Amino acid sequence: MESKKFLRSTKSTGVWRRGVFIDIQNIYMSVKAVFPGQQINYQAVMDYLNEDGVLTTFTAFSCVDPERQEQKGFLMAMALMGYRVVTKPIKRMADGNIKANMDMEIAMEVLDQAPYLDEIVLITGDGDFTSLVNRLVQRGKFVSVIGPDRFTAPELIQACHAFLNFSQIPDALEPRSNEGGRNGSGQ
Repeated sequence: MESKKFLRSTKSTGVWRRGVFIDIQNIYMSVKAVFPGQQINYQAVMDYLNEDGVLTTFTAFSCVDPERQEQKGFLMAMALMGYRVVTKPIKRMADGNIKANMDMEIAMEVLDQAPYLDEIVLITGDGDFTSLVNRLVQRGKFVSVIGPDRFTAPELIQACHAFLNFSQIPDALEPRSNEGGRNGSGQ
């Protein structure tokens, strides 16, 4: 992601504007599969992506289960850290399956904010976002993807300008605790 410094220096006027969009479910499930016993430290993610001279906004997307009270605490902790939190309730299907997908909400939010951003950072490994990345690139946006180790779709990596493995963010993973983590990261 070092190229962001180069791009920022080529901007003739104003402040570099970066929007970070996190697919919480995708990252959570991937970290759980690859790093059992670890959880996400969302404050460390925010600290890593904040830098002087860059106006950075953070938006996190999550489906919620109204029956799980601990989710409310987690999402409030995210909001108090400075994340804008976008949620929708899960859908329980007649066959007992659960539908919990925020892809459309993420894509719409990114497209709505894109005209006001210089750089878009998607934190997901979901290949469904490849078309979104291609559209953003066509519109002249610098697009970075931070994805989960071994679970990021190759076509998503190929479509973006810069890719970083999620586990390479310093302190982004921490030992799992029963209390939800020191940064409310128990999702």
